[in-house]
Amino acid sequence: MSGRTCNRDAVGAHITWQVDGKKYTRLKNSGGSYLSSHDPREVLGLGPIGKLEWIEIRWPKPSTQVQRLTDLPMDRYHKITEPK
Repeated sequence: MSGRTCNRDAVGAHITWQVDGKKYTRLKNSGGSYLSSHDPREVLGLGPIGKLEWIEIRWPKPSTQVQRLTDLPMDRYHKITEPK
């Protein structure tokens, strides 16, 4: 995830997704602590169903964007950028 008006790493974004009628949510954080590193990508668990119905990203302030994506191919990484 990459921000345009919000911070570059989209720290503070609310990510919600739905699988088999059940919603899941996560808050994107900055990760580690002093002198640590982590993978900044978000990996969403889909369980045995393996079919993502939709994903919604509420970009952090000062952005007011809410982005909903559907029909994303599974088993790969996607680069999602905040819309203009």
